[in-house]
Amino acid sequence: MQNKLMAMGAFVLACLLLSACEKVNVSDEESQEHGDGIELVFHVDKFEQVPFVKDVAVTRDAVPVEQLCTRLNFAVFSNGTKVKSIAQRAGDKDFGTVKVELSKGKTFQVVIIAHSGASSATITSPEKISFDGKVTDTFYAYQEITVDESKDYSVELKRAVAMFRLMVEDDTPSQIQKLQFKYTGGSSTFNAVTGHGCVNSKQTEERTVSQQSKTFEIYTFPHEDTDVLKITVNAMDPAGNILFTRTFEDVDVKRNMITQYSGKFYGEIVNPEANSFKFLADNYWEEKDMKY
Repeated sequence: MQNKLMAMGAFVLACLLLSACEKVNVSDEESQEHGDGIELVFHVDKFEQVPFVKDVAVTRDAVPVEQLCTRLNFAVFSNGTKVKSIAQRAGDKDFGTVKVELSKGKTFQVVIIAHSGASSATITSPEKISFDGKVTDTFYAYQEITVDESKDYSVELKRAVAMFRLMVEDDTPSQIQKLQFKYTGGSSTFNAVTGHGCVNSKQTEERTVSQQSKTFEIYTFPHEDTDVLKITVNAMDPAGNILFTRTFEDVDVKRNMITQYSGKFYGEIVNPEANSFKFLADNYWEEKDMKY
């Protein structure tokens, strides 16, 4: 009887070891493409940019990718099927350089997204790219390639977003803990083929406030190169009560443009439904500065 139990135990242990050997490691890289294995290398080193980031000049020259984003997502599609997906984070070895092997003679669609989101972008297709959480300063590239030989690509990424910047010129009341931005007219999902937003989003973001907080920035993907937003900004206490509010209507935004509103934000405690202001101005590509 003891020998039978020992034999059964050995059999169970062998099964467990075999099962452990068959486990698949899940990583940030997926691949369904093998074939002839022609190596292609993509170097992300150029950015189309108005200087959203301070101390970075307007340029199309080589810029270290980590100056502008903390994440890169790379995807390759063939006939509507994703065959490669690679995610990189700032600090990874070779951040900004992607090497892949693709089958010779085939045509592929390549999508590259650079951003600073809390997690990787979800590239469902070249026409549908979504983000978990708030939209950040985002750059992209889309290219269709036919593989014939090993090749290095120097990739220039275009900025995908428009920025709204609120500049507060008066002192922040001590009871204010956060600003809530609620805005419509833009998109939180991106189409890399058209370079535009592709859904009608109701976006909500919050920013923590301190006595030193004077500048607040939010991003959206315009539906065309230009778009119009309606933005309501609520100043809230720790309990979530709205103590001050401002509504900015007809806010013109453009891809790769900063629309800046500056003025005295706080005043008497207001009725959120009775406080709406309109601001109109001529378009200006690089930066629009509005007083409120």
